[in-house]
Amino acid sequence: IHRGPDDAGLFVSSDKRIGLANRRLAIRDLSPAGHMPMSNADGTVWITYNGEIYNTDELRPELERKGYHFRSKSDTEVILHGYEAWGTDVVRRLRGMFAFAIYDERANRLFLARDHLGIKPLYYAQTDDAFLFASELKALQASGLISREISPIGLVGYLMFGAVPNPWTIYNDIQALPPASTLTWQNGRMDIQRYWELPTDIVESVSYDDAIEQVRALLEESVRIRLVSDVPLGAFLSGGLDSSAVVALMRQATNAPIRTCSMVFEEADYSEAPYAQAVAEATGAEHYARVITAQDVANELDNILRAMDQPTVDGVNTYFVSQTAREAGLTVALSGLGGDELFGGYPNTFLGVPQLFQALRIIHAIPGGALLARMGVRLLPNKPRWAKVNDALIRPPSLASAYLARRGLFSATEVRTLVLPEVWETAVSAFAPVVYIAERADGVGRHRGDAFSWVSRAELRTYTHHQLLRDTDVMSMAHSLEVRVPLLDHKLVEAVLRLPPMVKASGNGLKPLLTASLGDKLPRLVRERHDKQGFTFPFDRWLRGMLQGWVEEALVSTTNGWLQDDVMSGIWEEYLAEKVHWSRVWALAVLFFWAEDI
Repeated sequence: IHRGPDDAGLFVSSDKRIGLANRRLAIRDLSPAGHMPMSNADGTVWITYNGEIYNTDELRPELERKGYHFRSKSDTEVILHGYEAWGTDVVRRLRGMFAFAIYDERANRLFLARDHLGIKPLYYAQTDDAFLFASELKALQASGLISREISPIGLVGYLMFGAVPNPWTIYNDIQALPPASTLTWQNGRMDIQRYWELPTDIVESVSYDDAIEQVRALLEESVRIRLVSDVPLGAFLSGGLDSSAVVALMRQATNAPIRTCSMVFEEADYSEAPYAQAVAEATGAEHYARVITAQDVANELDNILRAMDQPTVDGVNTYFVSQTAREAGLTVALSGLGGDELFGGYPNTFLGVPQLFQALRIIHAIPGGALLARMGVRLLPNKPRWAKVNDALIRPPSLASAYLARRGLFSATEVRTLVLPEVWETAVSAFAPVVYIAERADGVGRHRGDAFSWVSRAELRTYTHHQLLRDTDVMSMAHSLEVRVPLLDHKLVEAVLRLPPMVKASGNGLKPLLTASLGDKLPRLVRERHDKQGFTFPFDRWLRGMLQGWVEEALVSTTNGWLQDDVMSGIWEEYLAEKVHWSRVWALAVLFFWAEDI
């Protein structure tokens, strides 16, 4: 009900073989005409759907010219008639975020689809007796038809990445439909197809000035089309460049009141309040700033873990800003998510990965160089912080290996000692992290030598998808809030990925192309800011303060049969000695307490 508090619907086919259910968060066409599951005129095609389609004003007239009559103003009906007109190719015509299922009685076909970037989730499971799908793992588990057995790949992937990598989930018997994919179930057979890929070709002829104009136009359009709503709409505003850009573009596109929400901390060095306030004042936004303390997190921990659906090291920030947005009266909020991944906002990866890759190549080119480098790493203080680099020295040098060393949580060697032997052996027989990253970032016919675009694709297909977008969805929907991400519009993503890397990196500071494209739309305080703080909480201090007992209980308690107790305790001791990052102990605590509820 948290995903859709406004309406509920159920369709069961006449032969009792197919059932579709829906919980509706009413955003467009609040009338009963938007009820789901929705059918076509003769009741032979049914749809249940989650998301928003932003090009309905283009598609609806085209479908009307083809003779389709609309009974609602909802985007749901556009998808439905689009399927009737274009069949499964309807997904290629859609611009937005979506997960939907269509039952076509005439073809005896069930057709599932997920949006280009994987903004909206879609999980499925196949048993001997049934095929099931839903927007959350909890819904599938509530059927009572699926085992709660933990997936070794999901567990190992979580420990290495901080989130369970797609298409696996934390459960053995449940899979995630990949982004930009469709699943057809027909005559007892399942077929999964991709309908879109992140581009790998580079248009070298684009000049810097042309790139700025192109990106500016797409940014303005992407934000403008996401302002369509029949309910109160606002934005998250951290004070960083991405969220500030979205709010500034909102103001350009509308004269309507804008409400913005942000988090403020008592720990001043974590607070971006001055920047958020400057943007709010410049755009005339009604700004809601909420002070978050360790006590607030402690009070909400059970609800946060329940909202997670599966373990993740992130999402707490989105939980609270979504809660604040709802309290401010919003049902829809725009977010700046995706700007870092698209425009190069992470120095640790966009600069660090190519640098580490080159270093690895040089080291491996020297006879015995890798062995000597590993011996040197072992002599360094704070060894846990160098464990991922040590693993990279073992493997052949590659961008994927360098990315894993920069981006991962625990190294593969550390995970191997942390999990039980049988868990590790089962996982590595089917999951190779470096290969996993390379497959998602290289693409077909990759443009060699363009490390910037490679890192961007790696970010979009791994970290962005299985952590940022997944966490944003579950944490916002836990508060019945829809979050829209204009910086991940697939047309904008295509255009930016095809730009020459020098165009994207030219200029001063982080994300220079984004800054240049916005011109003077941003306050000078934000426009000339060169540091990157990030939308994060002061967890390190809190885990050594009010939350210390909570974490310590998890790391020194008996586990659920997946992890080595003594290794867990050792990690806690290393954290207390300030030898490991807080994210490691937080990840293990989240896993422990999440597992207690399953």
